[in-house]
Amino acid sequence: MSYILLAEDDRSLQFLVQRKLETEGYTVRSLADGSEALALALQERPSLLLLDIGLPSLTGFEVCREVKKHYGANSPPILIISTNGQDADVEAASDVGADDYLIKPFSLRDLAERVRAFLG
Repeated sequence: MSYILLAEDDRSLQFLVQRKLETEGYTVRSLADGSEALALALQERPSLLLLDIGLPSLTGFEVCREVKKHYGANSPPILIISTNGQDADVEAASDVGADDYLIKPFSLRDLAERVRAFLG
């Protein structure tokens, strides 16, 4: 069973994403804080991380950078989800090691397809 760590501070979006991914058969842990997400990611090694950029404590970029540094080549895939769709933001995500970038608003079906592409 694949385990997804979702870090999203918009509680309604967090609920919708978690529910969709659970109906797809994934186990999902949801948090709304960057430092809590980082601690959990380093402790439990999820199969995939979904990170909003604008998290309290640590940004999604900071969480991504630290997870990639900690796990190195064995790092789980990281998908950034954000309202920031400018080229500079997408490049910044790539620079810290993000594997994909999804711009809000997005369809839950599109999100599920991207997750499935990483986890099968």
